[in-house]
Amino acid sequence: MSSCTPYFEQQHARLDALLHTHLLDLVGGDFAAAQQHFAAWQAGIAAHIEIENTRLLPHVPAQARWAARVYLLEHERITLLAEEYQARLQAAVQSPPHDEPARREMVLTLLDAAHALRHVLEHHHAREEQALAQELPQALQAQVWGAAAD
Repeated sequence: MSSCTPYFEQQHARLDALLHTHLLDLVGGDFAAAQQHFAAWQAGIAAHIEIENTRLLPHVPAQARWAARVYLLEHERITLLAEEYQARLQAAVQSPPHDEPARREMVLTLLDAAHALRHVLEHHHAREEQALAQELPQALQAQVWGAAAD
């Protein structure tokens, strides 16, 4: 974590911890708990994206490595993948597998689906931490993320 720009890293670590908890539930085959923890992650990522879209991205400098539009498109992709994954998870909760082989198959199917989401998140978070966090004024980041923690 960079000592001069910890805001994005802290936000991403918090979101990653929520998703990790969900995945642990999933690996254990506890689809109801997995759904509950995924809902918490989904609420967290939605709030995070809303803050970035409305309070930070309007301040991306013209000479930035990536235009604000790149982050906006990635936010849309993350939201879409999360909604698709949530629908698969909901189906598992509503129609749970009836035996151990079916449970394992369902877990594997959901882990595969989660992988696509995690891949996009990993690249998006890296882009934000390596570029956006360096390009936005530190005072703005402190103000925005400080208010988000309240």
